[in-house]
Amino acid sequence: MIRRVYERRVRLALGKPPTLLQAEAANSYAYVASIANRLYITEQTANILKLRTPNFAAPLLAETRPLKKARYLRRWARRLTDFAFSSEDAIVLAYGSFGLDVTSKSIGVDAIVTTDVRLAEHYERRHAEIRNRFSDMVVNLPEAYAVVRLPQVLTTAAILSIV
Repeated sequence: MIRRVYERRVRLALGKPPTLLQAEAANSYAYVASIANRLYITEQTANILKLRTPNFAAPLLAETRPLKKARYLRRWARRLTDFAFSSEDAIVLAYGSFGLDVTSKSIGVDAIVTTDVRLAEHYERRHAEIRNRFSDMVVNLPEAYAVVRLPQVLTTAAILSIV
């Protein structure tokens, strides 16, 4: 979603109208920002934004916090690939459960918002199996990880339907 928000800002600056996905992403981002305590992005997204044009990327970096990889994030991502998620999608989903906010020392997020309809549908379709595999994994983790949970995966369109 953040990529589309960034792209929208660039297109508007160039005098071009945003695409439907860009407008949808920007509107859902604005809504989520108005109701959420914190907005998170992955470390990878933060690193990409740092390389982009500061006029457009700096506000996004200021409004979000990058999640760090907590222990077991990569293990969970590998297991998610068993459910036919791409390695990129698996990492994003794994951040949802094992991403660490260093400032607040909290782990995981409530929801992942994406413009990728296929990702959200696939996650929902396989959710029961994913939940079972996740439960099997976390039961053996140290007590500090007792709070980890699976996030919801919502599309930007689903967010806008709530508004």
